Amino acid sequence: MKKPENSRNKKSNGAGEIIRLYPATAALCGVCLLMSVAMFFFDYRIALAELCVLAVTVAAALLKKNHELSELKSRMLLLQKKLSPEETGELRSFPLPTVLFDNTERIVWYSNQFKNSFMSDKSVKNTDIKQFTSGRGLDYIREHSRFECEYMGKHYTAFCTMLEYKKETYYALYYIENTELKKYKIKYENSRPVIMLIAIDTAEEYLRDFRESQQAEILGGVESIIENWFNNFGCIARKLSSGRFLVFAEKSALDKMKEDKFSLLSSVRSYTYAEKPLGITLSVGVGTGEDLPECEKYARQALDMSLGRGGDQVAVKNQNNEYEFFGGVVKGVAKRTKVRTRIVASAIAETIKYSSNVLIMGHRFADLDALGAAVGVSLICKALGKKVKIVMSSQTSLAKPLASYLEEKGYQELFCEPAEAEKHLTERTLLVIVDTHRKSFLEYPELFDAVKSAVVIDHHRKTVDHINKAMVFYHEPNASSASEMVTELIEYMNFDIDVPSVCAEALLSGIALDTKNFVMNTGVRTFEAAAFLRGRGADTVAVKQLFANSMKTQKDKSEVVKNAAMYKNCAVGVVDFESDDIRIVSSQAADELLNVANVAASFVVFRTGNTINISARSYGELNVQLVMELLGGGGHQTMAAAQLEGETFENALNMLKNAIDKINEGNIK
Repeated sequence: MKKPENSRNKKSNGAGEIIRLYPATAALCGVCLLMSVAMFFFDYRIALAELCVLAVTVAAALLKKNHELSELKSRMLLLQKKLSPEETGELRSFPLPTVLFDNTERIVWYSNQFKNSFMSDKSVKNTDIKQFTSGRGLDYIREHSRFECEYMGKHYTAFCTMLEYKKETYYALYYIENTELKKYKIKYENSRPVIMLIAIDTAEEYLRDFRESQQAEILGGVESIIENWFNNFGCIARKLSSGRFLVFAEKSALDKMKEDKFSLLSSVRSYTYAEKPLGITLSVGVGTGEDLPECEKYARQALDMSLGRGGDQVAVKNQNNEYEFFGGVVKGVAKRTKVRTRIVASAIAETIKYSSNVLIMGHRFADLDALGAAVGVSLICKALGKKVKIVMSSQTSLAKPLASYLEEKGYQELFCEPAEAEKHLTERTLLVIVDTHRKSFLEYPELFDAVKSAVVIDHHRKTVDHINKAMVFYHEPNASSASEMVTELIEYMNFDIDVPSVCAEALLSGIALDTKNFVMNTGVRTFEAAAFLRGRGADTVAVKQLFANSMKTQKDKSEVVKNAAMYKNCAVGVVDFESDDIRIVSSQAADELLNVANVAASFVVFRTGNTINISARSYGELNVQLVMELLGGGGHQTMAAAQLEGETFENALNMLKNAIDKINEGNIK
């Protein structure tokens, strides 16, 4: 008696399953049946016909369902062989939650474990697999045979298996729950060590006008701000020396500081003494790694990067050699001491002495500063009796007037085209790089790879991809120009160097270019360098003539300025016409746009070949270096640039506007 009862239960369950899976079809069949019964009272023949049609329809549907179930069973057997070839039990009882879906991302089958863990009151039909993969679709699953997902507050690792059946492709996912494991993983990661090194930027510059008792009070106030701020994040801050701190923290605290955008910088910057704002700034290096020694190493490198970018910022470095920056909204303060210049001058002189010959190279599209600095370095080499060549392309250089002027004065043998540079290479050739510290910006990067020793002299704010294998890396972001730095080196060499007037003019033209005729980035040392060059016979009229433009260039520049448009607090111009001097036109137009009232920064967009270029300028109110870094470029706070390969003008302008918005909104301070 039990067997028939079980049979009836199975039939009942089957009917209930059909009604559950096909509710609309079941309802329609019920309506048709009622109409057929009613029709018996009017015409039994029509009623019989309707019943026959209904019976045939239901029978066809059942046959189709049975066929689908048979097909599904075959697929399941194949899947069982793929997943558990040694097992003989049914796949529906597979110990891991398992689900099968097709190319349309529609679930076609699932195991009991999957039903218990995921489905609850859901049915197989009209179920999208993305509900159970944290929104990941088939394209993602194809590329990742293993991925992490979350469902109903639980974490899973999903594994994918692909199988073919009758030229159709199906995908099986089986899940391993690891909620507790990931909880401990997150807790472990949040407790990883973080070390921070803090330096008060050039405190002596801010405090030199105060008495010692006042200086102690001011430093005490700043130190109190630092200690209290870190205490709020549960960190341990210890003073190393005057203006130096060491901080121990956990990764979770660092994440909160990032969310806070390191407001410590603005808190210290706004510190006042006797109701007078002092403008004191901090440089912070943050190191994250596997252990304390690694964290400390990265913290030192990060602090060096922060200082190299002008200070007033936080640089965070992780074990993947990646940097993240916060701050950098004020200009760097120039250091008054020249002790470092004397030490570097001695080191460079010794390096040149032990070389067989010297090659000097600047950045692509060399300007007056790059060429002027190169000429200054050549004087040092000649004074030490070394053969020297300046590697520069005569076709792409933006300093053609100065190059022609030097050739007229008898310096034509000083220049060398990049293609001919390798002819001058020996085992002991020294390469001196001026006005850039990035390999990708060099006039001829292959030359850097070919030499064994190099010296870098640059004033641009340090970037992550800086050259790191130089014997001497003379980097001074607070200097106005590379020409100023080289002038100081000449002045502080411990031997006499003859500086002809034409070379002095070359150096002075470089300073004049990068300072916009002694307006931008100009400090005491800038004027001292200019005075030194003027004393060596530099003619300011001759320097001024090097900046003269042709009538066409002047008209093109005016055209860009006339058609420029305002976006937020910035002027944006587009050079959409051909010009032989397009780079000069663009840079000068960007300078000119700063003269417009209420313009915090100017940007000029132009095309060269397949590259969209952007020249950026400001008076310091908006840090254009940060804007350009968002687009893969860099430079100074007041002068920067970026190159976008393969972009259109429309896309480049949209990217530029988005970068301006991020800076203005304070997402990057």
